[in-house]
Amino acid sequence: MITTPPQALLGARIARKWRRYPTDIIPAWIADMDFAPAAPIAATLLQAIALGDLGYGPVAADSGVPQAFAGWAARRWGWSPDPADVMLMPDVVGGIANCIEALTATGDAVLVHTPAYPPLLNSVTIAGRRLVTHRLETGAIDFTALDAAIVERRVRMLLLCHPHNPSGRVFTEDELRALAGIAEQRDLIIVSDEVHADLTLDRRRHVPFALLPGMAARTVTLNSPSKAFNVAGLRAAVCVAEKPLRERLMALPSTRWNAFSTLGVRAARAAWSDEGAIWLDECVAHLTAMRDRIGERLPKMRIDWTPPQASYLAWLDCRATVEEEPAAFFLREARVALSPGLDFGAPGAGFARLNFATSIELLDEILDRMEGALA
Repeated sequence: MITTPPQALLGARIARKWRRYPTDIIPAWIADMDFAPAAPIAATLLQAIALGDLGYGPVAADSGVPQAFAGWAARRWGWSPDPADVMLMPDVVGGIANCIEALTATGDAVLVHTPAYPPLLNSVTIAGRRLVTHRLETGAIDFTALDAAIVERRVRMLLLCHPHNPSGRVFTEDELRALAGIAEQRDLIIVSDEVHADLTLDRRRHVPFALLPGMAARTVTLNSPSKAFNVAGLRAAVCVAEKPLRERLMALPSTRWNAFSTLGVRAARAAWSDEGAIWLDECVAHLTAMRDRIGERLPKMRIDWTPPQASYLAWLDCRATVEEEPAAFFLREARVALSPGLDFGAPGAGFARLNFATSIELLDEILDRMEGALA
């Protein structure tokens, strides 16, 4: 059963979502869920406290996480990566930076679809690589334009957000096969951020990019229980790569990989279990209902959107209703904190991202405030 603590208890949390803004503002920005932890995760964390099991984490090979992830991937997506190819790491964003550093050279071009999860954009420029952006039109890929950009800009790596954040788009197998064809023809390395893979809605099927024919050897897959199970603060994620990509990644300093936590290891193993799957199915059903609630309310506000096919993030097109930057407007006038669209690149102008992973009561309050601000 999915439960959300009362707002007073949510406000007592010290995590970033509920601490960034004054208490009269309802936060719907960063991608954290408001739900109580899944029962198997809560149980293993309580056991750790009882045992005093708070020391340095086990070495990755002894953690059980690669085996847990491999089993989960086989059951959920029909993908059976070799546990020996599964590296443990603290978080997906760090994994993106590791891939850029280890698998490209200074000055190489790295392509990102926009709008894009901000760390995808920032990681490229911070690493001294050339950022190439390719705009998604209504969440779809123009493959002719994409291929032309790859050739013209001499792209070496493509960072794929799959399912896509912020649009919530689930790429079809046909689309992924078309992208795989370009990757093979242009000899691209694909870094596939699949952290939202467990949150596909409406019974859509996630297809791991590495599962496509010929793609495993040129793909690095990044995943974590952080989004689907709301444990980002526990710092545990996986990076899946075959040789020789894995060997190049492992040549980085060991500190890039071993800063995961003991509690994160416990949470990952609990999440990627049969008990975790029961909670996750309930969570997806709740998120589907919350998404549909937004769809019922937005027409009155004249805010446009394409309902997300995955995750709990609504990409709101406010260009017809709000003349200024939408997130700033709703923060001031509705006392609701959204993520500014421009954080996701130039195509985000006039948009805002709303996190709907909360209770129906809090979501209705958010939407009531937004509707009132537009009245």
